[in-house]
Amino acid sequence: MKQIQIILFFLTLPFVSHAQIYKCTSDEGLTIYKGEPCNAAEKLKQVINSEKIKSHSGFDMAIKKNSLLGKNLLLNSSFEKQLLDWRVPLGALWTNNGGVNNSGALVMQAQKPPEDKYIHETKLQQCVVLGDGEKFRLSADFRYIQAPKKKYANRANVVWYTSRDCSKGGQYGGYIEPKRYTQGWQKIQRNNLKPSLGAKSALISVVQRGRYTEGKKALWDNIRFEVTEVFKPSANSRAVNTKKNSTTLAKGENYLLNGSFKNNLKSWRHNRNVTWSGIFGDKHAGAAKVDAISTRGSIGSGAFSQCVNIGNNKKFVLGGSFKRDENSAQKGDARIRLTWYGGKNCTGRGRTDTHSKNPKNLPGWQRLYIDGLQAPTNTQSALVEIIKVVSGKGKFTAYWDDIYLKAIE
Repeated sequence: MKQIQIILFFLTLPFVSHAQIYKCTSDEGLTIYKGEPCNAAEKLKQVINSEKIKSHSGFDMAIKKNSLLGKNLLLNSSFEKQLLDWRVPLGALWTNNGGVNNSGALVMQAQKPPEDKYIHETKLQQCVVLGDGEKFRLSADFRYIQAPKKKYANRANVVWYTSRDCSKGGQYGGYIEPKRYTQGWQKIQRNNLKPSLGAKSALISVVQRGRYTEGKKALWDNIRFEVTEVFKPSANSRAVNTKKNSTTLAKGENYLLNGSFKNNLKSWRHNRNVTWSGIFGDKHAGAAKVDAISTRGSIGSGAFSQCVNIGNNKKFVLGGSFKRDENSAQKGDARIRLTWYGGKNCTGRGRTDTHSKNPKNLPGWQRLYIDGLQAPTNTQSALVEIIKVVSGKGKFTAYWDDIYLKAIE
């Protein structure tokens, strides 16, 4: 399997009323402004100014000065100004009376594409600057004209970017999609959307796949991308962040505990289908045995992981040994990857590194090696994760041994 995608589903939060804004301090020493009470709460009044600029990539972007708490970052989100402020593709139309209250609305009507191996999507897009936003809510009103073949035929996606104009460092952030066979308008939303590490902007895309809608129309109205939590570092937190970190290890020393699995799986977080083997091993006996099981089709998911605080080191190499069980009833695959985090103990904003490694379809032990791992600015911790994949119904078994994460600078 050449590509593995794991989609994280976000938990819901209560609706934020920006009439009450509270100030509190997190465990990391950050001053957090929230739309809900916290310990030692302090009410604040927010004065919000707006300014619109056009980036060099062609997107109109809403830049909000001061705090953005409780604000919708999208311009013309109720489509009262036709499709102004959005990047409009063929297949995206406007109606002046098709909305929730017989007002303006977006009409998506993608044409059915050819039957080929490619994914064809019609996308209406807008880029927004995140400012001091730390958590967000994406919501919309949606109405089917006719139900599509697949439930994911209509979606609104979020992608985080490290540039202010949605041109660099994109990482998938989440989506909302309507329920099938629901008549009339339905409200769809996802809360607790958290930007990736270093993200400065977000691209909101209203997407329709014509292969599954076959030219049928779908209506969108009142699309909102709202800031539900913001933070500002205090003077004390800046002092802590710049202080030499006791978790800084010497170059070449393994940050991972029990990477050789000599006697058990201690120090690793794993699911029930990961067990210890005292029989197999690369250099020495002892390995993590991973069973990937499916009762239907191809499935990929996390197997086991370990979080480490990286201190002041910036460049790393990651590796480990992998072996397929040749007696597995089903084929499968695996991946080793790393995610950076802005807080200690893998808290705060996270960003999955673009460098990862899949083993080849070969017998025997393979030694996987990943270089070019550079921690983003203000990174304090990293999560090393093993992904398991089974290609179809049945069970695929593999073994991992001698996993390491070492600093080279």
